[in-house]
Amino acid sequence: MVDLIERGAEMATTELPRPITSEKPTAREVWEHLEPPTGFRAELLRGEVILSPTPADIHNHICSRLGLMLAQVALENDWDVTNTQTIVLPKTEEGVVPDLIVIPSESMLTGDWQKEPDDLLLVAEITSSSSRDRDLEVKLASYAAAGIPMYLLVDLFDHDGSVTLHSQPNEQDGYLERTTVLFGGKLHLPQPFDMDIDTTKFGSKK
Repeated sequence: MVDLIERGAEMATTELPRPITSEKPTAREVWEHLEPPTGFRAELLRGEVILSPTPADIHNHICSRLGLMLAQVALENDWDVTNTQTIVLPKTEEGVVPDLIVIPSESMLTGDWQKEPDDLLLVAEITSSSSRDRDLEVKLASYAAAGIPMYLLVDLFDHDGSVTLHSQPNEQDGYLERTTVLFGGKLHLPQPFDMDIDTTKFGSKK
């Protein structure tokens, strides 16, 4: 049995689906061999395996609306928009399952369960009470270090909600460009998207 750090619910204990041969497995080995309990996803951040519960309905609503907006451009460019893909971050030795990614369709046809950050065009996260600090700090730094071109952050706890685009990643200095709009405004995504995210489509979180 392996005890894991869990955010947003009680501590979860789960079985590994197949044995690990080393006597003292690393966090990476535990994470790669883990079969999370139903309703959870597992991520490896800063050397900890973290279980996150299924998100709330407002989170899923915004993720759906954001995905639909991105899908219009994705279809024209032969990209996929998905929210269940595991991404490995070699620079920081981490593994994540973002709320949403945009990735060329050809990269989704390899049969691999893990994708590299070089495959990604954009990654998006939607904050929850349990994930906000990780989304604003840990993942912001890790995604920039990995060279992911754009990090779109929907923060439900900034005023009545905000959307921030982080772009131009730098491994040492993080993302060099940042643009934020509050819910009700439009956020422009530059090339290769060249489109606006209309946050009025997200509705009210209240």
